[in-house]
Amino acid sequence: MVSCEDKGEISITNKYADAVPENVQLLANNSKSITVAWDFIDKATSYTVQILPDADSDNPLHTYTTSTEDYFEFTNLNGRTSYYARVRANFPYSETSKWVYVMNGDSYARIIPTYGIVDDDFEITFVKLVNASSSTITAEWSFTDFLDMDSEINNKFTLGLYKDADCTDLYISWENITGLFDPSTASLPKPLRFTFSGLNPNTEYFVKVKDETNNIESNVLRAKTLAAITAPGSNPAKSGDILLSQDFSKFIHGGDILYKAAGYTVGSALGRSSWMPASGENPVKSDLGQNVCNLSTEFNVFDGGNVTTDYTTGTGMQDWGKSGNTSTRPGYIKIGGSGSVGILYTPKLANAGSTTSVTVTLKAAVYSEGDKNYCENIKIEAVEGASFSAKGAVSNLNSITVKDSKTVNIANSLNKFDEYSVTLNNITPETRIAISSDPAGVSGNKTRFLLDDIIVTVK
Repeated sequence: MVSCEDKGEISITNKYADAVPENVQLLANNSKSITVAWDFIDKATSYTVQILPDADSDNPLHTYTTSTEDYFEFTNLNGRTSYYARVRANFPYSETSKWVYVMNGDSYARIIPTYGIVDDDFEITFVKLVNASSSTITAEWSFTDFLDMDSEINNKFTLGLYKDADCTDLYISWENITGLFDPSTASLPKPLRFTFSGLNPNTEYFVKVKDETNNIESNVLRAKTLAAITAPGSNPAKSGDILLSQDFSKFIHGGDILYKAAGYTVGSALGRSSWMPASGENPVKSDLGQNVCNLSTEFNVFDGGNVTTDYTTGTGMQDWGKSGNTSTRPGYIKIGGSGSVGILYTPKLANAGSTTSVTVTLKAAVYSEGDKNYCENIKIEAVEGASFSAKGAVSNLNSITVKDSKTVNIANSLNKFDEYSVTLNNITPETRIAISSDPAGVSGNKTRFLLDDIIVTVK
């Protein structure tokens, strides 16, 4: 009989413990992946790279071993989740080096795919400010990734606008909303955005969003509306005095086509009989039929959708007039239609006195749908003799006298308002300012633009 000698347990010397990979780093990141890289070292036969859920964990989420590459890309990650990454070198007979972590200074690096390496106190933003005017706040949100919101489009959300940072003093909330985009806007960008309108100027508000589908709440966004534009003086006489101003701050309805955001509208004649901004908890329940609308929704502020003269007056458009399409957008107005001219007429400059020249300053933007732009030039004119119906529609378009006219190119005002100024002469107390599409743009369907902050001053 032959006996076997008992040699005991085989021990690993671990002599390569300090033969660690060098230059371990985060090589690249995007919204769904992180790439970890390192330098080859002598005698190593392979390398193992791992990502972990926290710095102290020894339970890797993903592990990969390679003998030919000095990097590895971890894919299909959550763009808002924190990860930690480490690499070790492997040697013959199962010996390994110590782990080397991707570092942020003296600490293990916290890596968030969407943001890269961040500090330990970094707070993930789910809601952020897109724009603020004197009467609107436009917020954008995403609980996955701001660069790729398609997976969230059909979720239900509750949007809240509050007067305090603790979000206890509610101004308005829209509950369980969905369908922010109309199928007809299939070619347009669809960021998760909403424009709160009818707000007070120079006022701080706080926005919070909840994903009801997944029961996730956002951070609280602090946002402040801008100051209102200056109102006309009581006795304008000298250069620079304001004769007329309008910021459309009481335009509360319509989708925000400029900032690609939904808004709200009123779906009943009752709601358009008087000016009433939405407020309180989920106004959709009210008798007014107020509801969230998609970005394509609008109606003519003077006579669209059963609008009454009380509504027109309530929005600050009494004594104004129009020809063609002049539609509501939140905090501004859309002028012009599909291949047709739109004109907005100011009230008469009754306080002009002996003034003969004025400066007209306004903000304008090109109306766009996706990559298609629908304006190049607009006209700003001094006119007299216009007559209007009770609702403000011009009734004698062909009899109006043009006293002075300027053409302004706004083609570069894409996705933003820019300020433009012109001087108009031959002004009398009977003069109105007419701001319109350029008739020369009709054949090319270049007649639609957005308008805000009109100020007429003594020259």
